[in-house]
Amino acid sequence: MTARTTPQAPGTPTWLDFWCSDIDEAGAFWRDLLGHEVPPGSPEFGGYTIALQDGRYVFGLGPAMPDQRHDVAALYLATDDLDATLARAQELGATVTRPAMDIPDTGRCATIVDPAGVQTDLWQATGVVGYAAVDEIGFPCWQDCITRDVERSAGFLRDLFGYTTEPMGDGVLLAKLGDDGHFTIGGCGEDDEPHWVSYLLVDDLDAMAARAESLGARTTMGPMDIEFGRFVHLTTPGGAPFGLFSGTPTTD
Repeated sequence: MTARTTPQAPGTPTWLDFWCSDIDEAGAFWRDLLGHEVPPGSPEFGGYTIALQDGRYVFGLGPAMPDQRHDVAALYLATDDLDATLARAQELGATVTRPAMDIPDTGRCATIVDPAGVQTDLWQATGVVGYAAVDEIGFPCWQDCITRDVERSAGFLRDLFGYTTEPMGDGVLLAKLGDDGHFTIGGCGEDDEPHWVSYLLVDDLDAMAARAESLGARTTMGPMDIEFGRFVHLTTPGGAPFGLFSGTPTTD
């Protein structure tokens, strides 16, 4: 397990939000599944709240955007200069769909869509570095970038943040910053919606997957074994994609 107390290197997955049609329902799902504490949201921010584990930040739950067809999950990659990253992303063919926004004493954020259609959020920490830990039960531990064009999304992340990639088989790439693997990049069909999947670490995957289904989640892939452990893809009762993983997710 790894605690996070300082801003992460640019490009590192650093925060996760779920934008929900019913924040209370979403909070109850996570509380019942993983035991997260979900305090009442702030009316000032549309009911936005943060799921906690032992008082530490895990992810956010906020109100759905006007154009959402279902709940969505938003993965944030770290940056130390949001304005420069946005400018570079646009040079590389990305579209800015949410301009830079300041959250006092917390950070700055923005949303882009890469040239292959994958929505990615950006986070420049000023007071909150992101989730408080990785590779710890109940916290994020891995990500998948699901795209209609693997090479195009990989090239975009390479040119924006310096990622390198290695083939993992079946057209899937492992994305690395230096020696550290952070996520995979895999393909989807033309009719599928590009998206990120963030995995939360659990100790008994099959039991937790069954528990998630009993709480209204839907399994979309797995459970299945891979070299590093066992995983499952699901959607929340509101339709946001997420994953559960048991094993050793970090690939060095």
